[in-house]
Amino acid sequence: MSKLKWVKYVSLVLFIILAKPLVLAASYEEAVSVPVDQGVGKVGDIISYIGSRYVLSSKMYDSNMIGVVVDNPAVSFEDRSLTSSILVTSVGEVLVNISTKYGNIKEGDYITSSEIPGTGVKALESGQVLGVALEDFGTSDNEEVGQIYVLLGIETSFVDSSISKNLLDTLKNSLTSPFMTPIEALRYLLAIAVVFASFVIGFSSFGKITGTSVEALGRNPLAGGSIRKVIFFNFAMTFVIMIIGLGIAYLILTL
Repeated sequence: MSKLKWVKYVSLVLFIILAKPLVLAASYEEAVSVPVDQGVGKVGDIISYIGSRYVLSSKMYDSNMIGVVVDNPAVSFEDRSLTSSILVTSVGEVLVNISTKYGNIKEGDYITSSEIPGTGVKALESGQVLGVALEDFGTSDNEEVGQIYVLLGIETSFVDSSISKNLLDTLKNSLTSPFMTPIEALRYLLAIAVVFASFVIGFSSFGKITGTSVEALGRNPLAGGSIRKVIFFNFAMTFVIMIIGLGIAYLILTL
């Protein structure tokens, strides 16, 4: 191999070695500038859109979350006319201010907003989440706020298996969210339609057959036992239809 080829080969190897850390450290988020009050929002804070204002998120499972404050996004769209603004992103792997108020955080845990303004915590139940933790964070001081990388993905997620309460709360929180992708909106609308249809079919079928059974009981009291069995069976089928509807809606929201 000629001296020139050796130089090219070594140069290529050095470029790969030196460029790799730069690639790994690259930022992948896209951010937009939003107007805020002077001094509101530092890097890593979670931001919500409430009452036509951009403010720090300050409640658990905030359905108004829109993203996280960043300072050096890969792409930014800034409004130069704003006197006081911050850059906020809702996509990418970004540093988020985190507290262990509701438990130490493990990689893969869902992160949501909290009562601590702008600070995320581990999600313990179903509701609106900010994204998924990409690293562990633990401390004995629940008041301490640190930073970890979070893969942003603002959505309503099922964290536990309790359906009766969480399904209704999930639908409510999702519909009040200020920002929702078309696919997410379609999923929630389809889930609501399935639940509504199952209840309508169940109650209409139960009412129709029950009315007919009561009339038959009046005409033939001796067949009372059989008619009561039909009514009970109809009631059981109505209950099953409703449960199936809730189950389908659950799958639509979680798959």
